[in-house]
Amino acid sequence: MTYSIITREIKRRSGGSCIRTALPVLLCLMFLTGCGQKLENRYNVDEGLLRMNSVNTSLTEGVHAQGFSVGLALPDKTNYNSEDITAEAALLVEYGKDDPKAIAYKNPYARTYQASITKVMSALVCLRHIDDLSQEFTITKNSTINVSGSSRAWLRTGETLTIEDLLYGMLVPSGNDAAVAVAEATCGSLDAFVEEMNRTALEIGATGTHFVNPHGLPDDNHYTTPFDIYLTMNEALKYDVFRKIVGTISYSPKYKDSNGVAKTQDWAGTNRYLLGEAASPDGIKVLGGKTGTTNAAGYCLTTAAEKVSTGEEYIGTVMKASSKDELYNNMTALLQKIH
Repeated sequence: MTYSIITREIKRRSGGSCIRTALPVLLCLMFLTGCGQKLENRYNVDEGLLRMNSVNTSLTEGVHAQGFSVGLALPDKTNYNSEDITAEAALLVEYGKDDPKAIAYKNPYARTYQASITKVMSALVCLRHIDDLSQEFTITKNSTINVSGSSRAWLRTGETLTIEDLLYGMLVPSGNDAAVAVAEATCGSLDAFVEEMNRTALEIGATGTHFVNPHGLPDDNHYTTPFDIYLTMNEALKYDVFRKIVGTISYSPKYKDSNGVAKTQDWAGTNRYLLGEAASPDGIKVLGGKTGTTNAAGYCLTTAAEKVSTGEEYIGTVMKASSKDELYNNMTALLQKIH
């Protein structure tokens, strides 16, 4: 048995009827003031390392504030078909159907810290704004992340990479430095990019999410829900380049150092399914996804998977497992529910 996903009850979830009229108006205003409209006046990096307006961006004119007309909600239950899920929260939903079904879930609206799963939204914002990913961007000093244990793509100030390579650096080794570079390349500043992340979350109906940075390092005001991660993945998977990158095991970018000398390095992925360190259920192919780990968030994973016999796709998310083994055991248990 599966549950149909029904229209989100905005009043119940938000605490008041005024949201029905106020939020659509707010969304329209935000579309007029998003970072895609400000890029002509981007600042210049110190010492002329980069003129930010060298990266051409655009926000597709056909995009509208559809989040509340096509918003989705799960039945009003805490758990369904999830007795063997030991992590704090999880969700499995069909992808690419007009009437998608929830296959299983546990605490789908629970507020959780998202760690590096944040980078799915960062990629989505970038892809919605930048059409030509072959454009180059020069790394600024803002990409230096001095947090112990922070995942990095090991980028240095003054190095020049394409936007596509920065996306690989953000999503494959989960580089926090690459996430900062993606943000600056897209919107000119971290503040403008984070504003656009939050605007996009509202647009797609992810009203239980709030961002304060593009990478997911801990902050009390940086959070999401499994349902909102589903909504974000649902949008990101519409981009072929996103699918390609999150399904990549390893990647070796070719770029230039601060002196213009050719350089390369090897980036390894973090998804155990792709690396062959975890086995997906028989008949299920893991297409790719994004991991996330911090002390506050625990071990997290969102992934796209395919039922090989039919080509049907699904989005699975597990949040706040206590260990990496528990995380993948839970995701495998979730994917086994696909019939």
